[in-house]
Amino acid sequence: MAAMLKMVQHKWFPPPDPTTSFAGKTIIVTGASSGLGFEAALKFVQLDASKVILACRSRDKGLKVQVEIEARTKKTTTDVWDLDMDSYDSVRAFADRVNNDLERLDGAVLNAGLMMTKYKKSDYGWEETIQVNVLSTVLLSLLLLPKLKKSVTEHFKPTLEFVSSGLHRSAQILPEARDSSNTLGYYSTQDHFSTRMYGLSKLFLMYAMKTMAAMTADKDGKPEIVVMSVCPGACQSDLGRGYEGAHYAVGKWVFGALMTKTAEAGARSYISGLLLGDQAHGRFWQHDVLQP
Repeated sequence: MAAMLKMVQHKWFPPPDPTTSFAGKTIIVTGASSGLGFEAALKFVQLDASKVILACRSRDKGLKVQVEIEARTKKTTTDVWDLDMDSYDSVRAFADRVNNDLERLDGAVLNAGLMMTKYKKSDYGWEETIQVNVLSTVLLSLLLLPKLKKSVTEHFKPTLEFVSSGLHRSAQILPEARDSSNTLGYYSTQDHFSTRMYGLSKLFLMYAMKTMAAMTADKDGKPEIVVMSVCPGACQSDLGRGYEGAHYAVGKWVFGALMTKTAEAGARSYISGLLLGDQAHGRFWQHDVLQP
């Protein structure tokens, strides 16, 4: 009950909308063709970012989003780049383009993700949630590090922002999974799949974020770039599109009406997360608070 009351509170009292300018900054938003990704990209443009890369799986959807953002902002600072998080080749090609074509990279919002309701394997043999939310996201983050590091200036450090979820706190890795030779492989089997995989994937992602934060800090803990994670909270988006049927439709409508923020309100946390600086390194930003 307490958790539900908090959700209602966060719906009706969302974080304030950031107003800090991103002038001169180049930002990447993955999964930018809808929902939180679209709203975040729109905000970065509204806040005068010099370039916003709309990283999208579907180029057609990306181009439609670009047209909408340009119509609403009267600015032509977006660019649509192909990125299929289900393909290592696509991830590598995208990162190569970042490292070769961009003059600098000031922030990367790794928003692309999915919530599977049915078991499905990727082409690489991994359960789809683990493939996209963990393995491909971590691969992309590692490949973006060179450009992020080269973009450091005397007065500014770029931010690598993983989009996580508060659900990682309740996710538990089973003892038999911990004892197996391959924990991710354990959860990639159909016998061990459940709809709790989303929260579990975000727990794995938090481990990866913490490791990468340690990798990018000196012996005194001072970060070379800022690596952190953010939770937008429960939002109205198409993340739960896999839940089909009349009973789910009614449940999602009631849940959405009473307890979930708009995607616009949730995207505010993405923007504010990029403004935190060193204090956010290795930490989790949720409800405008750096969580312990």
